[in-house]
Amino acid sequence: MRPRWTMAIAAAGIVGLALAGCNGVGSAQVDPLDGTSWRLLSLEGGDPLAGIEITATFEHGSVHGSSGCNSYSASYNVIGNTINIREIQLTLMACVLPEGAMDQEQRFVSLLGSSDSYELLDGQLRLLQSDQVLLAFATQH
Repeated sequence: MRPRWTMAIAAAGIVGLALAGCNGVGSAQVDPLDGTSWRLLSLEGGDPLAGIEITATFEHGSVHGSSGCNSYSASYNVIGNTINIREIQLTLMACVLPEGAMDQEQRFVSLLGSSDSYELLDGQLRLLQSDQVLLAFATQH
């Protein structure tokens, strides 16, 4: 009778180790935004001001770029399709032209920090809040 129990215990141990191993393997989160660069297409469905380029580059948990007049950087993390962009920092230059540039920049930064999810669709990155598109970007080459 002893060999059966020994085999059963050994088999249970192997199964337990295999299941424990599965917990660690493949659990690393993949960040589909890491290493990508984008150019703003729209703010809440409207076109950005002509002559102003707003960009976003995602690298190793950091997003940075031009907010139109200033440069910005922030930390971010993604889990599934949720995104959390925090600690946004800006340089402190003022832009007079075109008219409305500073208002657009403030709106962009506010929307960036308000986004709670994202989607990659048809070559675009869309940052959303409660399923409403706040910012839409196209791939920057």
